[in-house]
Amino acid sequence: MHLESVSLSVLGVVLGMAAHFVTGAVWYTFLFSKQWMAALGKSMGDPAGIPLPICLGINAAGSLVTTAIVALLYIWGGGDGPLDGLVCGLIVGAGVVAIEGLNRPTYEGSPWSLYLINAGYAVIGYGLAGLVYGFIA
Repeated sequence: MHLESVSLSVLGVVLGMAAHFVTGAVWYTFLFSKQWMAALGKSMGDPAGIPLPICLGINAAGSLVTTAIVALLYIWGGGDGPLDGLVCGLIVGAGVVAIEGLNRPTYEGSPWSLYLINAGYAVIGYGLAGLVYGFIA
């Protein structure tokens, strides 16, 4: 197999990124904010001591890159529609991000609750990003 140049749907990547980003906002602000902060041993505010706008910008940029990777998987895999997009997103979220995240509680001793919150976001966020990309592409 040769990697070929591909033409990504810019609109699909941007809207997929927006779906991922909004999922994170809902996930960490409304659904799991108290549990997330407790697992980090912090209170609401600037989680890493970095101003919130910078945190959001870094997150948006990372989400854009990873959504483009989901789109590449979709194209290289011959994706055809939203279900294929969802599968590609789940491959990234569950098969890569969540599995790699197991290193945190296993080797670093971070709380399993933090792992579950973050892994859940990865699975759902990238699944939705792929789903949206599949609708647009």
